[in-house]
Amino acid sequence: MNKINKSLTAEAVRLLNVSDVPDLYHRIRRWARLHIKHEPVAPIDRINWPKGILMTGLLHKAEELKNADNSVDRASCVYAVASVQEYLDRWIYGGTPVFYIDDSLAGLALLMLSEIYRHEDDVLSDKYLRAAGFIADFLKGQRTDPEGVIPYRPAHGNDLIFADSSGMVLPFLIRYGVIKRDDDAIDMGLRQIRAVMKYGIDPESGLPCHAYSLIGDEGKVPETVKRIRNTDANGEYPGWCRYAPGWGRALGWIMYGFGMCAEVLDRYGAISPLEIQVQNEIHRHLTTLSGTALEYVRDDGLYGSIINDPSSMPDTSATAMIYYGQTRYGEGADVTNLLPYITSAGEVKGAQGECQGLGVYSDDYGSYPWSVGSVLML
Repeated sequence: MNKINKSLTAEAVRLLNVSDVPDLYHRIRRWARLHIKHEPVAPIDRINWPKGILMTGLLHKAEELKNADNSVDRASCVYAVASVQEYLDRWIYGGTPVFYIDDSLAGLALLMLSEIYRHEDDVLSDKYLRAAGFIADFLKGQRTDPEGVIPYRPAHGNDLIFADSSGMVLPFLIRYGVIKRDDDAIDMGLRQIRAVMKYGIDPESGLPCHAYSLIGDEGKVPETVKRIRNTDANGEYPGWCRYAPGWGRALGWIMYGFGMCAEVLDRYGAISPLEIQVQNEIHRHLTTLSGTALEYVRDDGLYGSIINDPSSMPDTSATAMIYYGQTRYGEGADVTNLLPYITSAGEVKGAQGECQGLGVYSDDYGSYPWSVGSVLML
C-alpha cells in the first residue's frame, strides 16, 4: 500500500473539502419545505460521518508515515495532518455545532489530532481535546434504550440501534474515556459493546444485523425488511427484534469500531479494571468476528455487499473495514486484494453507495469517502 499513499491522501483531502452546502436547487427545496410545507429541515452538518471517516483515515495514515524513510511519505503525513486540522478548525471557530450521534467520527479525529500534538504543542493538544468534549457531552446527554445504548436518531423517538452508528460512537467513547480517564465514557462504550454482541448478531449466520430494537420497533421498519424476532419467552426484552441480517458494511462498521478500540487500548495500555475488561471483551469479540468473516470471504479475497449472499457484488468499503479489524486481534488480511480497485488518482472503486435506509441498499458502486477513508486505515 505504501506506493499509493500519496494519491490516496490527495484524494481523501479533495473529498474532505467538497462543500456540504446545498446547491441552488436544493436550497430552494429546503426553503419550500420549511416555509411552505412547514416541515422540519435537517441542519447542514459539516462534521458528518463521511467527512469523519476521511479524517480518521488521514490521521491514521499520517501516524503510520511520520517516521517513513522517504520524503514523499513524510510529506503525505504533514499534508494529511494539516488538512484535517484546517477542516476541524473551521468547525471549532464556527461554534462546535453537533447534530447527530454519528458526528462522533469527527470527534474521533479530534482525539487523534490531540494525540498527535501531545508531545509537540500542549496548547493545540488541549484545544482539540476540549473540542472533543463537546461531542462527548452531546452523547452523554442523549436518550438511551433500556440497555443504555443511544438510538441512531434519539430525537425521532424510535429505539433502533444501527450497526453503522455503533461502529462510529463506540471508538470515540472508549478513546475519550482512556485519554481523559473518564470512566463514565468507558462504561457507556462497554454497554455498547455488550449490547451489539448480545442483541445485534444474527444467531444463524453469526453476522451483525443492520439494526436491532429492544422494543420491536414495528412501526419504524418497512415491511420489506427481513426481521428476526426474539423467540425466547424468558428473555429480558421479549419483544426485541433484529433487522436485515448480513449487510457487509454492518460487519465492517462493527469491526472498524472494535479495531479502533483495540488500537487505543494497546497504545496506552489498559490500566484500570474497567479498561482491562473492555480490552478483554474487544479481543474476544474481534477474534470471533474475524473467524466468522473468513467463513464468507469470496474467492477474490473480498467481502460481498450482502456478505452471506454469494451472488452479491463485492464491496471494497466493507472489505477494507473488515480487513482493518482483522489486523488487530484476528486472522490478518491480504490487503493486496484491494489494489485492482485503487486508481492512480487515489480513488477506491467498487464500493457500494450510501444506503437509503434500514435494509435499503444502493445498486451503485464507485469510489466514495467511506471507501477511500477505510482503505487509508490499512
